[in-house]
Amino acid sequence: MLKKIISVGLLLLIIAFHFSPKEVNASSYGVVEDNTNRTLVPLRMIAETFSVPVDWNNQSKTVTIDNKYKLTMGSKMIKHDGTTIKQMDTQPKMLQNAVYVPVREVAFLFDVPMNWNQATKEVSYKIGAITYKVTVYPESVINKPKVTVSKKNMNAGGKSLSVNVVSMNLLAPNTSLHVELAKNQLGSVASLASIAKAHNAKVAINGNYFDAYSNNSYRTVYNGLVMNGERVKVFDPKFSVFYVLKDGNVGILPGAKFMTLFAERNVQEAIQVGPRLLTNGAVTVDPIAEGFSSHKILSSPGARSAIGILPNRQLVFVTTSGATVQQLASVMKQLGAVDAMNSDGGASSGLYANGKNITTPGRDIAVALLLK
Repeated sequence: MLKKIISVGLLLLIIAFHFSPKEVNASSYGVVEDNTNRTLVPLRMIAETFSVPVDWNNQSKTVTIDNKYKLTMGSKMIKHDGTTIKQMDTQPKMLQNAVYVPVREVAFLFDVPMNWNQATKEVSYKIGAITYKVTVYPESVINKPKVTVSKKNMNAGGKSLSVNVVSMNLLAPNTSLHVELAKNQLGSVASLASIAKAHNAKVAINGNYFDAYSNNSYRTVYNGLVMNGERVKVFDPKFSVFYVLKDGNVGILPGAKFMTLFAERNVQEAIQVGPRLLTNGAVTVDPIAEGFSSHKILSSPGARSAIGILPNRQLVFVTTSGATVQQLASVMKQLGAVDAMNSDGGASSGLYANGKNITTPGRDIAVALLLK
């Protein structure tokens, strides 16, 4: 069994090298197959716990281990010297350019028990004193398009609204979120489309509040910003924060709680706007508690932008006009968001996707949240 463990470690390392991080950034999670309900885990992730190389035949999609053991894409057989030593209940497969294998077979080959946590949707295994955890997502979710654009007619608070929606699959390969400044300089303003195009973004939405009503050469950006792991602007303890962790996961927190999280040095990007719209699936609009006093936020309808987090690392950017913040919260809940936050609105409200404006802002803006 020791030889088998070492050999499989070699397989994993070679396949991890073959599918480099530049090509794949979606292989850090597991998947539940749609047709079998079996759980599969990525070889690349397993490779992080073992070492030494094997032969990979790219034409036959076969890995030969120690010149004896073979696993082939499209086959349920594990072979040793040409003889089947085990038939798997499902086969290895390629998802988003990453090789996945049934978790039961990982347990067999490594002689390491694999444990399933239904509450957290995680597979865990222990090697020595270290426990490794793999979050698992449905195959149908992983295979969703990276970006989908739609227009919906929705009723919110008794009012019919035309809503622009850009849905994003954060599990898609080579997908990342970034906070960017107009002209790459704090205090500058530029069109949303120009900011998106300058950074080759697929999607963009306007971000922080800023000094939008003066002609000053320097336009003050209000509240907190994190870019590439560095704090660019100080965070207010009350206003809501949308953040991106270094592993690509996302969340929304009040400023004070966010700063506690930021101190752990695991935050990659963040914008602070607000007010918050949804928390754990419930409408939690309370702009006064967050420090807002303007009627534009408290009661008046207007052009709106919002960011919504759905289950399974799905994200929506939304724009609409003539809506109150409370109505915007209803829209986000109907779209399936679990957590959601209002962004700057009025003439700043804008949405860009697939090379063009979906909602064109009425002014240049200072900060944008981009998906690449």
